[in-house]
Amino acid sequence: SLGVLVVEASMASGSLITARLAAEQGREVYAIPGSIHHPAAKGCHQLIRDGAVLVETIEHILESLRGWQRLSHAAPVPVIHPLVALLHAAPHTSEALAIASGRPLSQVLATLTELELEGQVICESGRWLARCPLL
Repeated sequence: SLGVLVVEASMASGSLITARLAAEQGREVYAIPGSIHHPAAKGCHQLIRDGAVLVETIEHILESLRGWQRLSHAAPVPVIHPLVALLHAAPHTSEALAIASGRPLSQVLATLTELELEGQVICESGRWLARCPLL
């Protein structure tokens, strides 16, 4: 099974519980750091201190997935677009996705449009959500 990516989490966040349960199940835990002054980043920082994989770019996640896929002898793993992977962690605005992915906003918007047409994402109240299940 795939890992868990935590984008933002306060110290009282349910995301921390989910991440700890995933780690107990042997699943990889990824965390995106944030400003030391932002309360919603403190949970991610704690996860990183506890051994979560520090994620600064989408490539960090993709490299781990490629390594996992090489070890797997089962059926091929479906390719999940990096933006969709971020949206599985939490809904994001377009701007937040651009920041989290390190991609230009114009590129993120074009990709989101394609993913929406494919039925993989949906925009509700200005925030994007993933529609396809993670396997």
